[in-house]
Amino acid sequence: MVNLKTLAITSAIISIVSGFSAVSGIAQEPSVERSSFFTFNEGDRIEDSGVIAVESGRFARSEAFEVVRHAEGGRTITSIITGADGSYRVEGRWSYDATEHAIGADGKASYNGVPASINIVATPPTAAITVRAGAVERTIPAPCDPDCLIDMAPSALPMFTMTRRYDVSVGGDQAFRWIGQGLVADQVLLEGVAKIRLLDRQTVGDVDVSHFIFVETLTDAKTGAVTSFAFNLWVDADHRPLAFGMTSGTLGVRKGFEAVPAAMPAQFAE
Repeated sequence: MVNLKTLAITSAIISIVSGFSAVSGIAQEPSVERSSFFTFNEGDRIEDSGVIAVESGRFARSEAFEVVRHAEGGRTITSIITGADGSYRVEGRWSYDATEHAIGADGKASYNGVPASINIVATPPTAAITVRAGAVERTIPAPCDPDCLIDMAPSALPMFTMTRRYDVSVGGDQAFRWIGQGLVADQVLLEGVAKIRLLDRQTVGDVDVSHFIFVETLTDAKTGAVTSFAFNLWVDADHRPLAFGMTSGTLGVRKGFEAVPAAMPAQFAE
């Protein structure tokens, strides 16, 4: 007689292995550290996994991530971000529907050594950002009209979602609204806007790479002060993250793809 429990476990393992095999051409890292947020349900497959390293600058760090694609078409990203100096270790999880619209996010944060949890729920045209740190809990309403993407700095993974949402047939600058909450600083983002465009496409080695540039504009919720940051994003043909760069000189590169930024030099929007 077949042991149903054994059969279920075997099926799950086959699904995981199949997920890795389907995208093995991009040198996945099946041994990445797994987030405590990671879940795997019937019908899921692991679509991607890897490590992005930022080796210099104020926020030198590594980010181990996994992406699970669900049977209904949505996806979930989990990641662990570790400071290069060992001063922090935080985690994030982001959920998207089949059209890459954000559903919500969760975080395990650290504010001056105090553990904190974050829960963000997007229900356009609004969203709610809840933070619990020690005995303190607060919920802040956020604009999400017509929808919004969710950031939890210093994670690099959320911004790559814009390349999936970008309409190549339209081209030009395309804008996305951002909200979020910091994982290593108790900072809330309510009025973020990023304008992104496709800059170039090239084949680097055996990988088809798309190079996007974008400018993010942040408005301080307390003072109204406006700050802008310029970025480069490099992704493969399936929008899996390869690298990112900033005008500050910060460069984050996925392990095994160090040649990509060199082959497609950074260019920033004015």
